[in-house]
Amino acid sequence: MEGRERRSQTRRRADKALRQTVEILQLLDRMTKGERVDFGECYADLVGLRNGLGRREEDRLLAESLCTALESLSADILGLMGEARTLRRVRLTKVSGRKNTPVEVQSSLVGWEEARPKVGRNYTLFKDEGGVFRSAVVLRVGEGEFQTRNSLYRVEVIEERGLPG
Repeated sequence: MEGRERRSQTRRRADKALRQTVEILQLLDRMTKGERVDFGECYADLVGLRNGLGRREEDRLLAESLCTALESLSADILGLMGEARTLRRVRLTKVSGRKNTPVEVQSSLVGWEEARPKVGRNYTLFKDEGGVFRSAVVLRVGEGEFQTRNSLYRVEVIEERGLPG
């Protein structure tokens, strides 16, 4: 009888953790759509469950990985919100640079920025037609443009979506 009770308690903790995970994923989805949400309290509940979830080492490692992944996702979203306060759909045009590369000079790509161009980082664009464009490391950022070691790009904003502030 005691073994059954212990197993059912573990299962209840796992069910509760699964429910919390689903709630957090829904909150993250709402955050990406610009809604103001209280993420901290929900995440704190999940972290509280982390230590009590399962007796096996494998269960504890999975709980730790889950919390780490959710924390990373939320930090990325909050970082994006803090940096820009807007998501931007842009037209990226290669103004000059090397020929015979995936993006030819004077050609354009349209999609959503991961973040504004920043010196010392790669610029990433999630293309509307699918796929991802990553530039070389940005060396200089100017008004509506940025330069890498080999290319100069012009950034034209097509659409902006405000995020909660």
